[in-house]
Amino acid sequence: MVAVGVVVIAAAASVVSLSAVSQPGLAGGGSSNNGSSSRWAIAFPQDTVSFAEDVAPIFRQRCAKCHGAEDEDGVRAEAGLMLLTYEQVMAGSEFGTVIEAGDPEKSYLLEMIVEGDMPEEGDPVPEEEIEIIRAWVEAGAPNN
Repeated sequence: MVAVGVVVIAAAASVVSLSAVSQPGLAGGGSSNNGSSSRWAIAFPQDTVSFAEDVAPIFRQRCAKCHGAEDEDGVRAEAGLMLLTYEQVMAGSEFGTVIEAGDPEKSYLLEMIVEGDMPEEGDPVPEEEIEIIRAWVEAGAPNN
């Protein structure tokens, strides 16, 4: 594997690095005339992901319509899940917790997002935003 470039993006007070890497024969990637192809590797330093600065804006944009927005009938909290504050996220839904701090594989909310089951309405959550949520959960889902 040969690194062909590094881009650092400052996003919402966190540093995100994207590295283009070249792998000979990698299927599905862009190919060059030497038979190799490129893909993007995304790395999020866990200690830099902030709930308030990085995760909450994703939940507000992608989830609040059904899990926290006000409508003519009051505040919507489908399945009893509110996603506007840290305390609400960690309280979970009527079915139990949705985030298992430190364990993305056991975090039901992340699973639903990754599998495309959520959000039910609107566009799927982009991979870059999923990785931000995953890094936050892996870091122990801190209230920062």
